[in-house]
Amino acid sequence: MKKIESKTVHSGERDRKRQNRSITIPIEQTAAYYFKNTRQIKDFYQGKIEGIKYGRYGCPTQHAVEEKIAKLENTDRALLFSSGMNAITTTILSLVGKNQHILYTDDCYRNTKKFFNEILPKFSIEASQIPINDISNIKKYIKTNTVLFFSEIPTNPFLRIIDLKFIINFTKKKKIITAIDSTFATPINLRPAEYGADIILHSATKYLGGHHDLFAGVVAGKLKFIDKIQPYRDILGGIIDPHTSYLLLRSLQTLAIRMEVHNKNGLAIAEYLERHPKVERVWYPGLKSHPNFILAKKQMNGFGGVITFSLKTSEKNTSKFIDSLKIPYIATNFGGPQSLIEQHAILTFYKERDEANKRNIKGNLLRYSAGFENINDVTTDFKQAFKKI
Repeated sequence: MKKIESKTVHSGERDRKRQNRSITIPIEQTAAYYFKNTRQIKDFYQGKIEGIKYGRYGCPTQHAVEEKIAKLENTDRALLFSSGMNAITTTILSLVGKNQHILYTDDCYRNTKKFFNEILPKFSIEASQIPINDISNIKKYIKTNTVLFFSEIPTNPFLRIIDLKFIINFTKKKKIITAIDSTFATPINLRPAEYGADIILHSATKYLGGHHDLFAGVVAGKLKFIDKIQPYRDILGGIIDPHTSYLLLRSLQTLAIRMEVHNKNGLAIAEYLERHPKVERVWYPGLKSHPNFILAKKQMNGFGGVITFSLKTSEKNTSKFIDSLKIPYIATNFGGPQSLIEQHAILTFYKERDEANKRNIKGNLLRYSAGFENINDVTTDFKQAFKKI
């Protein structure tokens, strides 16, 4: 199967062995797996028979998900983790060593930044950021000990897009690992491996899970890197359980059709907001006003359901606007059927306002995650809330 819509349904499942010919992959809710005798143990270790020894090393449902994601991303292999942050931290710790350096783009998830700046120095690993507006001058930010480049695409919260072809051509020449967090894109809208990226990461809690009901992380990539990462996951214990694996497998089957709605609604909401006189600015890669619009059109098949925008008003009135909305939940996630909204400086950076200000995250900045509600209902909701400020 070559088309991604078919891969979301069948990859990792169609030819997998199962009892009783069930269409769905069953949940094997167990912590351990038994051997019939000592001979079977030896055969297992010698690779003569397939099997699993202990639940921390995986389960059949998890392996089905991993195979599906590897097919969707066009990579050699994929690994599941207990969360997106666990996927990132385990990957970095397995691929970067003492006295080595990581370069990352400055617009990214705050806890990823915290890990780079506060945790990695304890392992004698150096990390520094490159302004995304200066990404074309990456050469001047590289050090002699740089071994890994990291970026989200699109980035959080301003949805910036980097030129993958340019970056990966550069990193390959320098023999630097390229790790791309593609959570905001999904393999439906972008597949970084097709540009030569070594590692692709996801918080599967978002679009891949797609229902606001699970935590999971993904690392997909070239075999030589995945084989280095897996022992760290198995030892550090960031494993996903069988039931969550099943929920994620179920969700991936509908990823293509869900992303079609997210893309459609996201663009419609962004266009509506950009026209509104009380909106200061909108950041959405599908708008011509976005600083990376041309690049986004070139690299992406769609632009997702997340829209960042600022209002022409105070922080207090911005809170009033959010509180007046009837459709979106006030919550910090995205990618599910229900629309969500957050006032970034308060919900995410309440105790880190200085850091928020440094990143130009002001009190009037909002992030909207479009769900599956009727677009006319959404714009009607916006209209009544705008009247309150």
